[in-house]
Amino acid sequence: MKKIFLIIVLFLINLNLTALTMKEKIQQDLSKVGVKQEIIDETVKLDKETGEGFTTKNEDGEVSTEDRDKWEKIYLKDKRNYVALERLIEFYFLTRTENDSKKEKYISEYLKTDISEDRKNFFLGKNFWISSKGKNEKNKYFEKVKSISNNQYYLKVIDFFEYLSKESKNINEDNNLKMVKPKINEITQKMDEIDKILDNKNLLEKYRISDEEAYSDQLTFFMVGGILKAFTGDTEGMVNDFINKIANKKISKEVAEYNKNKEMMTVMTIQMAMALKGFFGEMSEKEITKLEKLTKKLQDTEMFKRIMENSEKEETIESDIHLEDKRKKFEAFSDDEQIKRIVAQKNLTISKQE
Repeated sequence: MKKIFLIIVLFLINLNLTALTMKEKIQQDLSKVGVKQEIIDETVKLDKETGEGFTTKNEDGEVSTEDRDKWEKIYLKDKRNYVALERLIEFYFLTRTENDSKKEKYISEYLKTDISEDRKNFFLGKNFWISSKGKNEKNKYFEKVKSISNNQYYLKVIDFFEYLSKESKNINEDNNLKMVKPKINEITQKMDEIDKILDNKNLLEKYRISDEEAYSDQLTFFMVGGILKAFTGDTEGMVNDFINKIANKKISKEVAEYNKNKEMMTVMTIQMAMALKGFFGEMSEKEITKLEKLTKKLQDTEMFKRIMENSEKEETIESDIHLEDKRKKFEAFSDDEQIKRIVAQKNLTISKQE
């Protein structure tokens, strides 16, 4: 069970940091380096489409290059567009593409872009950490940031990643919860320090973190803390923290839309942790009642309601698309064939009524 929780923690971090919207951030950043407005508009539009949920696999579980190809097309129009370049590089890291000449080419081009060295190395370091199989592998990009940067957000996130890398194996192997809890408390404390930055509008502006990015990272860090609580047996504390700190947080429609896939994954992970509590070991009637109340509290949150509303909308869209396809196929038939099908459908309806 402990391995399951640790896997979930690392998975959440892999998912893809409010004073500034993504649209404003992209507009300001790319204007500074001279990118044309037409290309900036394309970049903003594609960023909104892809949002937090970067597609790397198709329905068959195979690597999908659709999003990558869109970002590459925009980037090649103007190689000063480092926003598009970052999304391209992110794709190669997320798909764990190794020894790929294009990946190395794009990283080389990115390191030459006219943006701060600590931003470039933090971006590469974070993606390197996420994609590396051995989390203790030396991260030259993080080392570079630590040597040149005073950006407290970068430094605290790096400290968190490095501590988690060092202690996750020990936590996984240690069966003594008394020994594990201090390490988990230390991880939680480091996350709380990061969250203070993400809740401070002045610091968000200072460190150029958009509303959408801040909320995305809050989802990640709250969930890591929650899973660690569940790991120590405090599933109730995990759910209550989630409800009190993040699930009813007031956010704009734009921020919610950008992070809708991540919100859905977050709630699913909460539900999974609650289900695991019932699956591993017997529960008393009192514990079952408590779990049912927690489930009801979860369903009453603003985030859960948004997810259900989005699901209903997507089902309606899929239904409309299906009906439109049927209409087009019907119109493709000859007049005689259309009449035959209408008569056949009418006879079938009468037969069912009888």
